Amino acid sequence: MAYTSFVQVRRPLIILNAEQFGRFFQEFKSSATCIETLAAYSLQDELENFDLYLSGSPLPPERNGEWVRNIRDSVAHGKYMGRVHIIEHTLTPYLQFEIDWYYAVNGAAGEDIRFIFREDVPDVVYTDTWLFDDEIVVDFSYDDAGTLLYVNQNDHPERLKQATTAWREFCDRSFPLAELLAAIRGSGLEVPRR
Repeated sequence: MAYTSFVQVRRPLIILNAEQFGRFFQEFKSSATCIETLAAYSLQDELENFDLYLSGSPLPPERNGEWVRNIRDSVAHGKYMGRVHIIEHTLTPYLQFEIDWYYAVNGAAGEDIRFIFREDVPDVVYTDTWLFDDEIVVDFSYDDAGTLLYVNQNDHPERLKQATTAWREFCDRSFPLAELLAAIRGSGLEVPRR
């Protein structure tokens, strides 16, 4: 069984706004890695696109253009960008949307998109986290509906150790986007209909 509690005691939260968080993607030197834990997120900037996706509309042009350019530029400069998302054997409509409209595009741009089944999650401390250069930990806190509550730069040394351990363990046990897509096409995974 994995633990989701993490060190945050005796230090004030360092709450980041979108601009402060975004700077990490411009300034990281070697790696930007992410663990995603939820089956669905309820993010304001995705709601309209999610509704379009569910209606069967095509992918809007340049929908994620700035992020894709950042991935391409980072990878071209020898940097690694990757994420591991925890999934169940039945994908939620939100995860279908994320895979079709975000992960497929990000993966084509050079981001290493990976997945891990919930039963394969390692017995380590983890939460939704971005880890930059194995030095900077940014934890995300969500409510039960997947709505973002806050973004916290956690500078506690023990939290850094937890985050780097979690990333390595998750990455070692995960599988790439291409393998998930092959499983979906081969009916190895049940995928809900839109």
